[in-house]
Amino acid sequence: MSNTFKNALLLIAAFSPLLCNAAPAPTPLRTYAQSPEQSISLTTELRSAFPVGHNGVELFASGTIASVWGHTDVTSLDYYQNHAFVGANWQIDSRLQAEVKYQYTYAANNHLDSLTISFHDFFNIGQNGRDETGKHQFHISSEKYGTSIDDFEGETLARALHGYMQYQLILAGPHALAVGGSIYYKNVDDGPFKTSTFEQGLQLNYTFANGPHSLFSTYGVTHRDEDSLLVEAESRDLTSAFALGYGYKFGHFHEVLMEYHWYEGFLEEEGAFSEASNEFVLGYRLNLGNAMLEATMIENLINMDNSTDIAFGLGIRYFL
Repeated sequence: MSNTFKNALLLIAAFSPLLCNAAPAPTPLRTYAQSPEQSISLTTELRSAFPVGHNGVELFASGTIASVWGHTDVTSLDYYQNHAFVGANWQIDSRLQAEVKYQYTYAANNHLDSLTISFHDFFNIGQNGRDETGKHQFHISSEKYGTSIDDFEGETLARALHGYMQYQLILAGPHALAVGGSIYYKNVDDGPFKTSTFEQGLQLNYTFANGPHSLFSTYGVTHRDEDSLLVEAESRDLTSAFALGYGYKFGHFHEVLMEYHWYEGFLEEEGAFSEASNEFVLGYRLNLGNAMLEATMIENLINMDNSTDIAFGLGIRYFL
């Protein structure tokens, strides 16, 4: 028997426990808001209302690179941000689950400007002035709010701990309804984005899962901390958010997912950041049962001045 054939058999044997446990229906992608203000604060996430699959313990990690561009009469934003998440989600009993995760968001040159411009040209999306300024800049300014931060490459934007608990209200065949609560603590102890904030959220999740098809929906409200903002302005005490998603599984291991996320604006007064952010998420998942690999692309819609231009993410999820 050749070494190549032996190696192939060993590889199949190694993955066989994963392949035989492939999940029957997709779950929502593990993504986070990319809009500048929402991405560094507590934001409602699209979640499944069903219990955690397999034996009830999920470990996960993900990373996202994003390009931020927003120019209005009040604010000017032009920089890159990168997110890293690591955490665990477990089913405590038949109805209650809990999740803890750590977020690290920082400014670093991920060279997305050229790709963003080309993407917008290809899909005939307006550049909103991006092609008229220099590439790879790190700039935040607002005369109205007295903010001016430049050349902050390498600085920390958010260092945060997220906690979430979910209680299942209804589980009836393909239907599931659950309520969840979140707490969030952010502490950046140095640099231009130094802050310490504490926020809380509440959300309702509904999921329909039938064979290879899944539909997800979430509605939530978040209690805001003004110290979480990039600019020093008066924020709403409460903001709402909702999200819809669809997942389809094909070929036993492959899944495609589409999601739409709507986030209410942060600021009380008129302007781009008082208006809602709209994000469209397109994702692919390789579902091996006990292990999942996810690739995502997030594009802002409707309002071009208060959301990330584009973001790309990769993630891994493993069920013990």
